[in-house]
Amino acid sequence: MNPDQTAHVRAHVAAVSKLLLGNKIMNPGLMILAGDPLAHSQQVAFGRTAVEAQVDLVYLEFAIGEGDVPVMTGITVMLPRDTVCYVSTGCRLSLVPGKARAVIVPQDGAQSHFKVLPGEIVQVRGRPASLAAGCDRAIAKLAVLVRDGVDVAGQVALQTW
Repeated sequence: MNPDQTAHVRAHVAAVSKLLLGNKIMNPGLMILAGDPLAHSQQVAFGRTAVEAQVDLVYLEFAIGEGDVPVMTGITVMLPRDTVCYVSTGCRLSLVPGKARAVIVPQDGAQSHFKVLPGEIVQVRGRPASLAAGCDRAIAKLAVLVRDGVDVAGQVALQTW
């Protein structure tokens, strides 16, 4: 990626962090990462790393879209529990009416969703209310945060590798 593309992805990481955490400070035990879509072997490698470090991971997947601008194509959640890592791919954000923070919704068919706490991800039974509208709200809010920028200094440590 060139520097402009990297800056765009970084803006998404900051915006998603703000959507998921609100004003809470991210603690050890949780990481939000971004990069190219993960092949199965890469998912396994990230899962092993998550288990070894005992860190819950949110991985934002990007592909290069129109005009060479990175587009977020999906979210993968990795939850290490003891020696096993549970992986949920193809997730998306949902912003429930009246709630300040977004949740992560797995693929259709799953009967749960994920709530991000400052140091972990918790799986919650049931789907969020008004799922389709909530996903639309999250997309719209994310676009505004990316466009306008969001300050997460002191809340989230953003690093570029």
